[in-house]
Amino acid sequence: MKYLLFVIPLLYFSCKKISDKSEPPKELLIEETPSFIDEKPELPKGALTADFIGNQDSIYAFVKKVDLTSQKTLIGFENELLPEITIPESIGANLQLLKLKNFQNDVLLINAKLRDTNFNEYYVFVWKDSLWKQPVNRFAVHKSNMNDTLIPIMNNPKDSTLLLRYYSVFNMDRKSEKKFTWKLMSENVSIDE
Repeated sequence: MKYLLFVIPLLYFSCKKISDKSEPPKELLIEETPSFIDEKPELPKGALTADFIGNQDSIYAFVKKVDLTSQKTLIGFENELLPEITIPESIGANLQLLKLKNFQNDVLLINAKLRDTNFNEYYVFVWKDSLWKQPVNRFAVHKSNMNDTLIPIMNNPKDSTLLLRYYSVFNMDRKSEKKFTWKLMSENVSIDE
């Protein structure tokens, strides 16, 4: 019996060591995450993407800086691929894209914000011969002449070599209670090349 008390614990510890060896060691599973994330960068607020260069590669344009003191707005481009555009006498801008038959690449329409909030002032820019060019001079439309369907500049439907642009003129009207109004006019503009 003495031996039995001695053998039982010995057998117990021996069996425990054997069972420890028979279980495979537990492995920790670690999932690897890719070291790079292929996401497009977030566009600046109000930016628009277009093919300004004419090579089917789109880049974005955005309002880079507004200097309220000198009243200048700076338009920048993605990764500085194109030179900046400075809009004088402005305190901000909205950018729009134009597709005009006269140009193979996209055209940038800038609606400059003025201190006088009664007007929308427009600038048209096209990238040509490694420069930003203005095919037409800047023009303004009074807010009273604006509506949802008015497109300030487009190809003339009757003659695609001309652009049709709208603008506002001061109109004295002695018969009206207001004595003056802003009249919406349109004109055909030949394209400066």
